[in-house]
Amino acid sequence: PQLNSTLRLSIHEPFRQRIVMNYNLEGMTKAEGHSYVTAKLNGAGCTQTVFEENALEAILNAANGTPRMINKLCNASLLVGNSSNLNIITADAVMQAINDCELG
Repeated sequence: PQLNSTLRLSIHEPFRQRIVMNYNLEGMTKAEGHSYVTAKLNGAGCTQTVFEENALEAILNAANGTPRMINKLCNASLLVGNSSNLNIITADAVMQAINDCELG
């Protein structure tokens, strides 16, 4: 939506005329987001639980299905958890990470 609004500005008319096809990508579903985080953790060699279920739900809700935002919030949550000496990332740690990322 943001990109479309920007492209509709008259200054971008020459560029917009060169666009042959438009496609809107939808964000991941929560199930896809959960699988995405699990796959990323497994790919990093992680074999144990890292996020409480409600913590992961908070990340997925805040990220709106956007992989880049999921990555950002997971990373920020891991940093908060590390600084708080947490073994498993809690929903409170995620909420702090969301606030740190200025999404809350």
